Amino acid sequence: MPLSLINRTLEEKLLNAIISYFEHENYKLGIGIPNHLIDEICKILLFRNEDPSEGFPIWHISEKTVLDEYRKEEIEIIDYLHLISTELRKQLGQYSTPANIVRYILKSVEYFSSKDIITKRLIDPACGSGAFLVESVRIYLNALKKAKIPIYKWYPMVTSAISGVDIDPTACFFTRLNLAMLLAPAVLEFVAKNGIKKLKPLSVYCLDTLQLFASEREGAALLYNKLNLPLVNQFDFVVGNPPYFKVKGINAGFKNIFSKSIYGHPNAYGLFIHAGIEMLKKDGRLGFIVPRSMLSGLYFKNLREFIEDKTSVKEIVYISERKKIFENVLHGTMILSLKWNKDSEKMVNISFIHSLKEIETQNIISVGRDKVIQRLNGTSIWFIADSQEMYNIINRIIKKHPLLSSNEINCRAKTGQIVWNRVKPLLTTNSGDDTLPLIWATDVGKFTFSFNRMGVARPCFLKVNSETENLMVKGASILIQRVTADEQHSRIVACMPEGFYKKEHNGYFVENHLNIIQLVAGKSSVSLYFMLGVLNSEIVEFFFRAMNGNTQVSATELNLLPIPIGRYESKISGMADMIQKTIEDKKKNKLLTELNLLVAKAYGLSDKELEFIRRSLSYRRRRDN
Repeated sequence: MPLSLINRTLEEKLLNAIISYFEHENYKLGIGIPNHLIDEICKILLFRNEDPSEGFPIWHISEKTVLDEYRKEEIEIIDYLHLISTELRKQLGQYSTPANIVRYILKSVEYFSSKDIITKRLIDPACGSGAFLVESVRIYLNALKKAKIPIYKWYPMVTSAISGVDIDPTACFFTRLNLAMLLAPAVLEFVAKNGIKKLKPLSVYCLDTLQLFASEREGAALLYNKLNLPLVNQFDFVVGNPPYFKVKGINAGFKNIFSKSIYGHPNAYGLFIHAGIEMLKKDGRLGFIVPRSMLSGLYFKNLREFIEDKTSVKEIVYISERKKIFENVLHGTMILSLKWNKDSEKMVNISFIHSLKEIETQNIISVGRDKVIQRLNGTSIWFIADSQEMYNIINRIIKKHPLLSSNEINCRAKTGQIVWNRVKPLLTTNSGDDTLPLIWATDVGKFTFSFNRMGVARPCFLKVNSETENLMVKGASILIQRVTADEQHSRIVACMPEGFYKKEHNGYFVENHLNIIQLVAGKSSVSLYFMLGVLNSEIVEFFFRAMNGNTQVSATELNLLPIPIGRYESKISGMADMIQKTIEDKKKNKLLTELNLLVAKAYGLSDKELEFIRRSLSYRRRRDN
């Protein structure tokens, strides 16, 4: 069947072009394979068994083709994503991977041009246009050259050693196209020596990796005998850029296969990490580029624990630039390198880069696994910092102070419950007997609050009825913005609208882009102003940036913040109260400096350590902007 996502004319041009390229290589090598066999070779390479050969006539070909770029010594892969709609790309989670990231990941998993890799196997389970496979084949061919293996033996060795899978037939077509260009001399030498009947297709399979993996785990042996592609415990290297999208509507059997790594709504990349780990042989290596959200996000807590239970985390490269790594993607990303066997390594290599240009020159630090992977209230959180001193400070903060949600503090954070588009008919710009005020995220600043800041642009009252009456908030609360980014000056933006809640005796509503902290009546041991001062401090800002990998300030993460109690609660509370009531910037800044000194003392940090924290925050803010 023709590839549905590629224009038929373009498909014919590309087949035309690869035939032209192989004829050129055939002539250059002086092998003398007839042209009609060249046509058959190219169809085997490009279409596997997915397209009947009679559907592709033999064309008259000119030497000038769309693949002239392959005459260059350094072959760049031909991508296909510009040929399909943005919407389809989003549905499939497809984004092309920059070449320097590909090379770095292969280096990170120790896939080098040496005889050690000749008998080992590599797979990209979501291969796209074949960026990882092309670079892997280059490395593998170099290893074969160094080992002085005759070129006519190369092709079957490559197809045994390197495999790719993708759900998108267009992706598979372009992967084969790219690999065929790279392997042309080896293919021709193989056919000249062994005949075309022994030429097997490239090991690029148009299949759903996750379903394939789940089928094997469920024992669907007949399917695997047919495909001849077992996955579990089969590979020494698993590399790639798995798709990023929420997986919906999975059945119970599929969910059970991934039960150890799923929590809440599964994301495709988390399932690919799980499957990739189980694809590894003993001492195998996995290298993926993935979103940073898995560092601390609630939905990935089981995935983190699954990784920790099965592997050693070898390396994390934190890429602070969010906007230029992948086109039209605002995910923060990182490179994650794992090694099978959780007890094999006690150290983790950590590095930060701002842009792709820095990937080969970044400063790498080696940190104890127990400092990177921390357990807070039974939840695994991965901390990413760029110096040993930062890790030492973080470790001391965790060890010495109770968490926000602990029995000692009892100030559990929660998310505002009003999702505006679900209650849109009940929203109004006018106050009435049947309405209560609605606080939007835009009303909240750092130590500042301004109800209805957006004016008529946003309705700031919500009708009270049976649908909303259980969603209201009453009394004193701290409000914290839930969506902030690395580029902003502060990730934690909190205030306490004291005058507002004292006026609104009947209650108020809070939309879901805000988090709320309230005291537990009769149980909380601290004041809200104390909590406000601590949350808005430089120390908590520093700590939160090290634990958070996305643009969400979740209630879960707030509940895991260590809170310093014992000596300075009254002073910090009074200082936070003054700051919130101060309007003049100069005076406010002076009070903020005093607040940070107090909070540092409460955490047991020295003036020198506070200064270090300030420098770290200043550097990170400059780097992220």
